[in-house]
Amino acid sequence: MSSLLTSKGIAILLIALLAGVGVGTFIIAPVVTSNQQQQQNLILAYTFGQASGSLYIPGSTTVLPITTEMAPAFTARNPFITIQAAGGGSGAGYSAIINQQTDIAAASREPKSTEIASATAAGVKLITWIIGADAIVVIYNSQGLGVSAVNLTRAQVGEIFNASAKGTGPVYWDAYVPGAPHVPITVFIREDGSGTRGDFESDFQVDKTGTWPGVTKVTSNGLMISSVKGQQYSMGYVALSYYTAEVADPTSPIRGVNVAYNSSYDYETPDINGVISWARAQITNPGVYTGGYFACRWLYYITDGFPEPGSLIDRYLGFVYSSAGQAIIDEVGYVSAEKAGLTTGKPYWYYSTPIVWN
Repeated sequence: MSSLLTSKGIAILLIALLAGVGVGTFIIAPVVTSNQQQQQNLILAYTFGQASGSLYIPGSTTVLPITTEMAPAFTARNPFITIQAAGGGSGAGYSAIINQQTDIAAASREPKSTEIASATAAGVKLITWIIGADAIVVIYNSQGLGVSAVNLTRAQVGEIFNASAKGTGPVYWDAYVPGAPHVPITVFIREDGSGTRGDFESDFQVDKTGTWPGVTKVTSNGLMISSVKGQQYSMGYVALSYYTAEVADPTSPIRGVNVAYNSSYDYETPDINGVISWARAQITNPGVYTGGYFACRWLYYITDGFPEPGSLIDRYLGFVYSSAGQAIIDEVGYVSAEKAGLTTGKPYWYYSTPIVWN
C-alpha cells in the first residue's frame, strides 16, 4: 500500500477526526456523575502533531471560575482537545482523583488525613499544585441594618457562627454592631467537604464538630451569594472573586465584613492587595501571621502523580503556569502564583508549588 494519501483521502481523514474528538470544546458540568467515566478518563492521541482527547476537571467551586476561563483559552490553542469542568466542592475533587474517576481535579484546601489514607490505599499518589491564592470573605445582607460598615474581630465572627454550630443561639446584630437593630443573625454555611467551609472554620475558630441544628447548608459559592442576598439580616462566607463580582453591582445588598485578627490589629477589608501581602508573607514565613487580612488560602489543582511529559495534563498545567494562564487567574479575581511570587521562570514542574502528600 502506498504511504502517500491523496488530497481527497486527507480531507476524509480530517472530517473523521473532527467528528470524533470535537474542536476546542469546553463544557461546564454542574456535578460529578457515575456515568461520566469515558469523559473523565484521559485519552491522549496525536493528530498531525497536535494533542487531542479530553480532560474532566471537577471539584472546588472556588477554583471553578478559573477553570471555566482557562479551558477555552487552552482549547483555542489546542483545537482537538475537549475540557469539561464541574463543581461539587473540594471533597468531590479529591474523591474523583482517589476513585480514579478523573486525572485532574480542583481544590481550595489541602487534603484531609482521611483523604490521604484513602489515596494511599487506592494506590493513588496525591499531588497538589498551587495555582493561586484567595481570600475568604465574611458577607452579610446590609438591607435594614442601618450601619455603613460592619467591623468584627476574628473571635466575634467565631462566636456568631459557633452559636449556630452548637445550637446555643440566637445571637443578635446589636450585640456585635453598634447601631444595628435587635434582630437575630441568620447564618448560612457550606456543605460538608467544602474547602471554603473548612478554611473558614479554621481561620475563625469555628467548632468543626458542630451539628448546626436548623442551619441551611449551601453547595457552592454562587448559592451562598444568592442565599444571603435573599435573607435579610443574614451572614455567610464566600471566595474573593464571587464577593468582588457581587459588590460591583450597586443594587446588591451584599457587603463584606471588615475583620481584625484580634483587638490589637486594625480592621482589614478583604481585597486583592491583602491576598498578595498574605501570599508573599507565607512564602517567607509559612503559618506565621504578620498583619493584614488573614483569612487567605492557596488554590490547587490535584493530580495522581506527576504528569507524563507531553500528556494532556502536562500540556494543560504548562498553560496554567504560563504568562497567559497566570493572567487569566488574575483576571478572574484571584492572585496568580506568579503575582504571589511563587514562579521562577522555569517549566512548571520545577516550581516549589507541587506538594506530594503520600
